[in-house]
Amino acid sequence: MKSTIGRMIYFVVGFVSICAAYGLTLAQTPASDKEATKPSATTEMHQGEPVSFWMKKKLDFSRHILEGIASGDCDKIAQSAQTMRSLGKIEAFMRGRNPGYRGQLQAFDMSLDEIIRQANKDNIEGVTLGFNQLTVSCVQCHKQMRESK
Repeated sequence: MKSTIGRMIYFVVGFVSICAAYGLTLAQTPASDKEATKPSATTEMHQGEPVSFWMKKKLDFSRHILEGIASGDCDKIAQSAQTMRSLGKIEAFMRGRNPGYRGQLQAFDMSLDEIIRQANKDNIEGVTLGFNQLTVSCVQCHKQMRESK
């Protein structure tokens, strides 16, 4: 009985977190991107696979980080990286059963932590290095996920 109640509480907390993150991402999405978040008649596809909501949002926020690097806007960088980290944690709740994914998620989180740390120091070069590490972690994770299919 205890384990059932524990699982139910874990599920409710996870569901509330997902709803909160979704609201947060919509609130932080620039007006020009809001059109892209509306459901469409067709599902976006990549190499014959549907693109997940989480992946689309992480791509949006990585683009915002890159825009922040290009413009020198460390506040935008830090905010986008923090939101991206939150999305990653929620996605991990959904996909966390894959051990390879969990390992790649650690590299993803460490890269985002470094981006945030460097952005808070107004160190664009440090942010750029962190962004490169983030890109490598994304590539490695997608490689891992393709190989596990």
